Amino acid sequence: MGSSRGKQHGVAMIVVLWMIMVMMTLAASLVYATRTETSMVDYARRSASARAIAEAAAHYAVMQLYLPNKERDLQLGGAPLSWEYEGAKVEIRVVGENGLIDINYASRPLLQLILKQTGMDKQLMENMLDVLEDFRDVDDLRRLNGAEDNDYENDGLPFGAKDAPFERIEELQQVLGMTPQLYHTLTRYLTANSGAAGINPMLAPRQTLLLIAEGDAAKVDAYLSKREESEGQYVQPDFGGAFWDASQQPLYRMQIKVFTDETAPPYFEERSMRLRPGEMPPFVTYFRILQASSAQFE
Repeated sequence: MGSSRGKQHGVAMIVVLWMIMVMMTLAASLVYATRTETSMVDYARRSASARAIAEAAAHYAVMQLYLPNKERDLQLGGAPLSWEYEGAKVEIRVVGENGLIDINYASRPLLQLILKQTGMDKQLMENMLDVLEDFRDVDDLRRLNGAEDNDYENDGLPFGAKDAPFERIEELQQVLGMTPQLYHTLTRYLTANSGAAGINPMLAPRQTLLLIAEGDAAKVDAYLSKREESEGQYVQPDFGGAFWDASQQPLYRMQIKVFTDETAPPYFEERSMRLRPGEMPPFVTYFRILQASSAQFE
């Protein structure tokens, strides 16, 4: 009898221990799920807050653009403007779309300058230029080293050449032979919205000026000093004369970086906008991305 009762107590103890282990496992799972959900909610809250602050920064930058040049804190050409809002630190950079190279109107020599600094050899560069021009022109005539619909089809790309102007820079990714690395390099310099064959140096970021100066930093920095002193009056660089164009439209590319938490990476967005003087709303955003890239202005 005593032996049987002892065995029952032993079985009961094992059952109790198993129940305790199961309950501890369930509790640990519940704690983990709660922590995960809390982290997700916190991330969503911080992301929403950062986006709202970025929206406020965009409105602040637009307000700056409507001010006369002498009254602005914001400098065009990609120089950073520090701004604080709701306890967050914000970095704003703005260039005019006319300070970038229009992929639709740029001359072959101007496109050559961009491709040259990617390290392409001469033949590859000529091939890519022919492919780019075949993609954007309205005909289906193939250049010597170019590509039309049949070439895209043979490469397993059913969409073919666009045979129309670029509407957005992202369309470069559809060009035959375009690699992700080459695409990200090109986006540093290009636009599809300026409508000009040349570049307005007063609106251009430093990296575009360096491209035209073929890497001569001393010339570029000397020009940037003159540009800053001019208070908005047009000053033309003493290099790259064939590539300049004083055209200016109310089109701007803006990069906003929001630092809400020292322990978290900053929120980044890039947008293109058109000012609408005398209208409501006073600007419209027609392009927006929410990830940093190698295209940050300098």
